[in-house]
Amino acid sequence: MAGEPLILLPPSEGKASGGDGSPLSLESLSFESLNPARVRMAIALVQLSQRPRSSKKLLGVKGAALEKAMADNARLQKAPTLPAIERYTGVMYDAIHYRSLDGDAREAFGSTVIIMSGLFGMVRPFDMIPAYKLKMGAKLLRNKTCAAVWKPLISKSLANAAETGVIWDLLPNEHAAAWDPSTVPYKTRFTVKFIERAANGQLKTVTHLSKLLKGALVRHLVSNSAEAGTAESALELVAGFSHPEGYVFRPELTAEVERATEIVFLRD
Repeated sequence: MAGEPLILLPPSEGKASGGDGSPLSLESLSFESLNPARVRMAIALVQLSQRPRSSKKLLGVKGAALEKAMADNARLQKAPTLPAIERYTGVMYDAIHYRSLDGDAREAFGSTVIIMSGLFGMVRPFDMIPAYKLKMGAKLLRNKTCAAVWKPLISKSLANAAETGVIWDLLPNEHAAAWDPSTVPYKTRFTVKFIERAANGQLKTVTHLSKLLKGALVRHLVSNSAEAGTAESALELVAGFSHPEGYVFRPELTAEVERATEIVFLRD
């Protein structure tokens, strides 16, 4: 659909277990040009699952969480799958609450959202994936972070997908490192900052609620994808956004930052 944006999201740290889909088929995933790297990543992750000490260091978990992560990674190629939107859980995805979107918004969600992944590079919400554990900042191949491995490949794929349109870049730093905006011919890139006024009057960036806040914004964007997909109407769209936590768009605080328009929401 002409005018739709691309919305870049991180995955969740937590992931739902199980599934009722067939085992992983890389050929069924979006962005097929990433498949050769996906094969290398998957093989390396399965092999790592046989080494508890190395897994603990790479995955950053221990105890029962480490045991579960190693078991999930060992079963990567045989485990049942779920759509990525159901596999990824957590605060942001709870706030998006995909299942409660209407039909048009669900369709827009599937066509506009791209989820970054340390294992798969990028997936679309309806791509079928197994449970796994791998952070974008982990060094799985050639002592390079997953972000460094994926960066040239993701950048090329996004250059093809962006088509000089609008990108909503809602990625944290770890996942933002997995692509190079300077190589992608977008027309406009929006980033988002939520701030609040402290008791002393100083403005401070909100970190503890950022996932919740971004999730609510994503719902608004996919429910109004045509407006979110043009630079001219996007600012009007966010101006009319009633955030459930009381954050309001402040155009006077919005500025150009590193080739992106940083949209600021303030709660007094």
